Amino acid sequence: MTIKAVKSLSEILLESGKVSKDKLDKVLTMQLHNTEGLGRRLVDLGLVSEVVLLETLSEYLDIPFVSLKDVPQQTIVLESLSEKFMRQYKFVPLSLNENVLTIALSDPYDIYACDAVRMATNYEVKINLAREEEILDAVGKLFNTDTTSMGRIVEDIGKNGKDDLSIDDEGDVDHLKDLASEAPVIRLVNLLITRAIEMRASDIHLEPFEGDFKVRYRIDGVLHDMEAPPRRLQAAVISRLKIMAKLNIAERRLPQDGRIKLRVLGKEIDFRVSTLPTMFGESVVLRILDRE
Repeated sequence: MTIKAVKSLSEILLESGKVSKDKLDKVLTMQLHNTEGLGRRLVDLGLVSEVVLLETLSEYLDIPFVSLKDVPQQTIVLESLSEKFMRQYKFVPLSLNENVLTIALSDPYDIYACDAVRMATNYEVKINLAREEEILDAVGKLFNTDTTSMGRIVEDIGKNGKDDLSIDDEGDVDHLKDLASEAPVIRLVNLLITRAIEMRASDIHLEPFEGDFKVRYRIDGVLHDMEAPPRRLQAAVISRLKIMAKLNIAERRLPQDGRIKLRVLGKEIDFRVSTLPTMFGESVVLRILDRE
């Protein structure tokens, strides 16, 4: 996000009274060491809800805020826009009117996404605002991959009644091992890995924060936030990766290193796995080593 864009968003939030100046100043200071967008950072810190943020931006910027619950009826398919491309820039196309392509985007200040879509399609780009989760779900439905989407897998885990595990409960190691071996958790981890390979990422970062769990892919040297499982599934996802890398899932206070060998999308892939304890749980980095 550019300096001009940050100031514009800051002014809107202050004028609307959605965020106090003291809190906003603190977040802006944090942004000096973070490539994440200001709006996303505010949402992740719980300073404003995503819906309130988007409604406020919609009002002040005169950009429609839409619901994507009725996809794929509300979306279109263009040959120049792949699922991988849409997930990377977190958008979904809604309509094409002559030379104007309307897309749903969660960050109206994301000039990189708009420029990328414009260059890929040679169309002028008009944006509507939508929740990031709805956008990513819409992409899955658009390409008929909703049965393996993050949301669908999380629902399956919830149906099993095993999504309330605390990462701080040392007595839950056996239960955690069982949960990490459940089919929905395995599918969830496989989805994270497959998406990374599709997007030609070099690393996968899984990072716990207070009240949040982030997944980032390093693509062309830059870390990009990706769709992530809920915070409550952090322990299951991390434990699954540790089991795959033959690490000790009971050891959470010391760093560990291991390797995983998988065949993904027809390729033999090696992963170097490193865990690191943090204030909010273990973080994991998977370095992707394509043997081909």
